[in-house]
Amino acid sequence: MGDFDADWLRLRAPADRRARAADLPLLLRPQLPKGQMLHILDLGCGTGSNLHALAPVLGGAQAWLCLDADADLLDRLAEETQAWAQASGFDWDATDRRVTGAEPDLTCTLAPRRFDLARDLDALPIEGIGLVTASALLDLVSETWLAGLVSQCAKVRVPILTALTYDGRVAFEPALSLDREVIEAVNRHQGRDKGFGPALGPSANGRLAILAAARGYWVEVRTSDWRIRRSERELQAALIRGWSRAAREEAPASDQAGIAHWEAVRLAAVERGCSRINVGHRDLLAIPRRA
Repeated sequence: MGDFDADWLRLRAPADRRARAADLPLLLRPQLPKGQMLHILDLGCGTGSNLHALAPVLGGAQAWLCLDADADLLDRLAEETQAWAQASGFDWDATDRRVTGAEPDLTCTLAPRRFDLARDLDALPIEGIGLVTASALLDLVSETWLAGLVSQCAKVRVPILTALTYDGRVAFEPALSLDREVIEAVNRHQGRDKGFGPALGPSANGRLAILAAARGYWVEVRTSDWRIRRSERELQAALIRGWSRAAREEAPASDQAGIAHWEAVRLAAVERGCSRINVGHRDLLAIPRRA
């Protein structure tokens, strides 16, 4: 689950789109400057899913600076954005990497930049930015890293919008007796270092809310749970295999056979088309309070 390659991003995209809290961008929009270019900093942009979700809702003139450490994902950003634009009825200018549309009124340019968020947070290009956003990132980062990000945002009084932060809740249908034990092990595994220091894992969204409020932000949080359908067998199977692997890394030798059996039973239910999974996520909007 921590491998953010293009195939995994493609697999999770439908669940992400359904899960996002639709009202938070609408709450943000009146707080943004009117009649001028909105400069947006997208942290860990991947192949552009955050841009594709937010740009039409925010509307107007936007310039996205898309940061990721993965050169392969950045190489695919323009291609994926072109496909999204054309499927959405927008125009795509490959020379300027610009999306335009009349309904909604939208002019959006994207600038990909390779940037190591884990190592170079202090050099974050935040000056002149009107919105900092990230999707499926915060549960990977450490307390120190997150505090540093909030500190930088607060200094320039920029809004923060984060989406799809895992919060530790998983529910299966049908239920198995070992579900709770496996997910508890997975959540412990989530606290391992993912490159940013000891990861916050399921506590990340709550910590962001506290840190932002302490820096003078007004904070709104929404659930944005994945509700994975019976027909989404490939996504379910990928999750089950990933959770089983993480749980086995946390569990003693005496529990290994039980977890392997749990995985086999779960995958069999997926194959029969009788499995559904809900995965807890949260979205957060932080707006600087007026001085």
